[in-house]
Order: sequence, then C-alpha cells, then structure tokens
Amino acid sequence: MNEDAVLSHLAQLRQKHLLAGYERLPQEKKTQFGQQVRKYDRTLLKRQHDLLFSKTSPQHPFEPVQNYSRAGSDADRALGVELVRQGKVACLILAGGQGSRLGVNGPKGAVSVSPIKGKSLFQLFSERSRSASLRAGRPLHLAIMTSPLNHDATKEFFEAHRNFNLPSSHLHFFEQSVLPFCDDRGNWLLERPGKLAEGPDGNGNALHLLYRTGLYDQWRADGVEYVNVILVDNPLADPFDAELIGFHCCKQADAIVKTVPRASANEKMGVVVSREGKTCVVEYSELSDADRLALNSDGTPRFSIANTSLFSFHTDFIKQIATDPECVLPLHLARKQAPVLLGTAQGSCIELAKVWKYETFIFDLLPFARRVEVLLYPRDLSYAPLKNASGEKSLQTVQEALLAFDRHIYSTLSGLPSPPTPFELHPSFYYPTPDLAAQWKGKELPSVAYVE
Repeated sequence: MNEDAVLSHLAQLRQKHLLAGYERLPQEKKTQFGQQVRKYDRTLLKRQHDLLFSKTSPQHPFEPVQNYSRAGSDADRALGVELVRQGKVACLILAGGQGSRLGVNGPKGAVSVSPIKGKSLFQLFSERSRSASLRAGRPLHLAIMTSPLNHDATKEFFEAHRNFNLPSSHLHFFEQSVLPFCDDRGNWLLERPGKLAEGPDGNGNALHLLYRTGLYDQWRADGVEYVNVILVDNPLADPFDAELIGFHCCKQADAIVKTVPRASANEKMGVVVSREGKTCVVEYSELSDADRLALNSDGTPRFSIANTSLFSFHTDFIKQIATDPECVLPLHLARKQAPVLLGTAQGSCIELAKVWKYETFIFDLLPFARRVEVLLYPRDLSYAPLKNASGEKSLQTVQEALLAFDRHIYSTLSGLPSPPTPFELHPSFYYPTPDLAAQWKGKELPSVAYVE
C-alpha cells in the first residue's frame, strides 16, 4: 500500500488513530505498516466487535456427551503399532506459547521438566518420536507449530541440540498467524508508531496451515493417513499413541478426541458435549456457572468428559476443511496484558495495558466432521499439563506425574512392583520392541536414577 491507500484503508475502517506518529516514520517503516494493515478488513473488525460487545458466544443447547469409549484395548493398540510401522502416522505439536507464566523467558517447550535428567518438553517429545521411529524401523514425521513470539527461538533451541538426533527431512516447523488486539471500545491498537499490536491467533488454523505450507502434500506422498495433535505443555502426551490410532482406524472417523475424566466441577478444563447431534467442545471460560457446577446424583460433575486438546485427525478430513471456504472458525475472547502505545496529556508512551485478544481453537473443527469419536483415557497416563509456576498444574505436579508414569511403564513391562525410589526411564521404554519387552520381563530395576 502507498501512503494514500493506507490513509484510505484506515479511514474506511474508522481506525485513523493508528496513524499516530506515521508521518515521522522512514519510508521503509511506512511500507511495512501498509503491508501489516492490508491483511485486515472490515469483516474481521465486525467479527471482533460482535464478539466483544456480546462478551459471550451465543450457545446453542448442549448435553453431556454419552457416546464414548474407554481406552484399554490391546487389539486397537496392536493395530496402531502396525499403522505406525507402516509410516501412516505423523505428529503435530502445538507449541506457540511462551513460558512467561512459569517465570521463563522463552518458548514453553524449552522448559526443563523431567525429574532426574531435567529434560525439556521439546527433548521429551523429540526423544519419544525418535524411539517410536526406531520401533517402526523408519523415520516418522514430526511438525511443530510455533508463533511469531517464539519461532526463531524454537528453531535455535533445536539447532543448539542438533535436533535431538531427529532427521531434518522429518522435522518441520511452521508459524501460526496473528490477529490485532482491541481496546475496550473495539479499536485496534499500536504497539509503537507504525506497528499494529497483534498476538498469536490460537491453534484453530493449525491444520489449515499444515495444508497451505505444503507439509500435507509431503506427508500424504509418504503415506501418512493420521495426524496425532498434541500440546507442548503436556509431557504425558504421546506423540505416536498406538491405541488412539488403532481406535481411529477401526471407527473410520474423521477425528478422535482423546479425553480424561473431569477432576472436579471447579477444574478449569473445557468439556466435551453433544450439540444438535454433533460432538463439540465448550471452553471452560464459556461455560455458564450452572453448567460448570452441575452435578449428578452421585456428586460427580454432570459434564464429566474433559477436553485435553489431544486429537487424531484423518488426512482426508484435513484436506476437506483446508479447502472449504465455508470452514471459518469462531473467535474466542481473552483478556491479557500487552505493550501498547497509549496517548497521555504529556504525549504518547508505550505501556503494558489490558487488551482483548482473539483466538481460534482447533476443537471448533469438530462440527465440520462427518464422524467424531471420543476415547476416554486414565488421567494419570495421559494428562499432566504445565500451566502455573506453583500449585496446581505446576512443575512439582508435572514431575510427580512423570515419576508415577514411569513406575507404571516399568511395572507393565516387568510384571514386578515398582520401587519407591525416584527414577526416570529412557523413552524407548514407552515404545518397546519385542526384544526390549522380553529383556525386561521379570527383571528388577537396577539401582540407578536414569534407566537406559
């Protein structure tokens, strides 16, 4: 956009306040600002206004989901192992967040979490992917969706660790998009003169981006049929979950939602529901108090199936939604702090201020699916997110969960009770080859903290 076009565009949007300081910018900065604002139009602004001034999304009536299966099928697991061996499975890690809530400056995936070795979340998932690849006898595809906040830092972290021995041909990175913040009047904001204040737009478009970046075509050419989606902050997430994939194949579904029982009515987790015949997720912040606190006669939460943001999607469904112009996901609203340019009586200054952030969520793809199935897992085997610096869902609870998980894995392999002392297993134990399983059957754990 030239200068006249920038002025006209912002005038049409009634956002001329964004021109503060524009006239003093060098031409290069003016050009960059024009490129930034041209991405956004009246349609987006109207969607943001509609959501902001209604404050809540309109909710159609929904009921607790009734049709779900419980994990624990050896047949599904065996089928999934074979599908992974055939190279039909890839993993996408959603890793756009920063570790700011944890007091860490950098990508959340770089936070050290394992109790003995202090491995980062990225290292845990990379080593698990490598172990799954070794059991499969072939490299498996792993993609990481970053955000503009951490893309460069994430790639540099992997480069510094030599990609954790993952082959570069099967390790991929791409960035999620951004959306402009709004103030309480629904106006866009400047981060500084000539720079619109924006934030990552959530994980809702992850599969669209997978398709648009060309990764989808590469994966399909390599035979991938199932994409396992996990969040980087959940170290119990399995990047190549054999039972999930086997279940997906048997059900011939578009998507599988991997869930856990809701711990309590006050837990801040979205719930899986049935709405107008479709399986959906309602975000915790958008649940009414009546629905959030509703109990069954036995005292358990009425909405008892919690969303973990763990999914398996069929590649046919990914292509369907990525090429469908009608697949427009709803926006969700969040309050956050961000550095913005504020006007004062003494002039303008950049300060941290509360703004409205707009995001899309991947679970809103579910209503576009022909068939969605729900698989309920034991919580202690699949869900232990790192959210807070202390207390609930903190590093302490994560490490406790990892220790308990390794005890479970050892006991399952060996048939022996697990010792009470802390230890950490190499990820190859999570994807045991027949030889490894035979080697550890009936074998006592050596008196070492880290078991290779």
